[in-house]
Amino acid sequence: MKTLRYLTTFYKYIAISALTFLMVFITFGVLNRLLFTPIIGDVELVQLGMIVIIMFGLVYSESIEGHISIGLIVDRFPSKYQRLLSIVSSLLTSIVALVIAYVFLNLSIDHFTNTKLTTNLLRIPYYPFDFFIFMGFLGWGLMAITKMIAKIIDKEHKQ
Repeated sequence: MKTLRYLTTFYKYIAISALTFLMVFITFGVLNRLLFTPIIGDVELVQLGMIVIIMFGLVYSESIEGHISIGLIVDRFPSKYQRLLSIVSSLLTSIVALVIAYVFLNLSIDHFTNTKLTTNLLRIPYYPFDFFIFMGFLGWGLMAITKMIAKIIDKEHKQ
């Protein structure tokens, strides 16, 4: 539990750093385009930076329950059913996230060893970013499992 909390904090700071870098880089790129010459490959760098922001932000968002949830129907159920739906939701989230993590782990290994895909202009390899996607979904899945276990334990204590 503590390890996952430290990992979540680490992910949060990576996402914040990437966001800060992109903010400065985009501002510099726009000003440079207006005053001097455009930066070659700025669009590719921003797209790759967005992968880092989104993937590392997923885990933090799950940890603070910052994802969008629709309680229009569920909030009308008794608390017993709400808790059950919350546990099932966390279970399904963790399954989907861990399956996607597994797929991207294999994809990043394949891109590193066999395929060697790169971006078009700057020739930046894809495999580190595939690995970032793996890390983001793995963290999201683990956080969902942790929340599910916490909800189950909380349910047992209230009975």
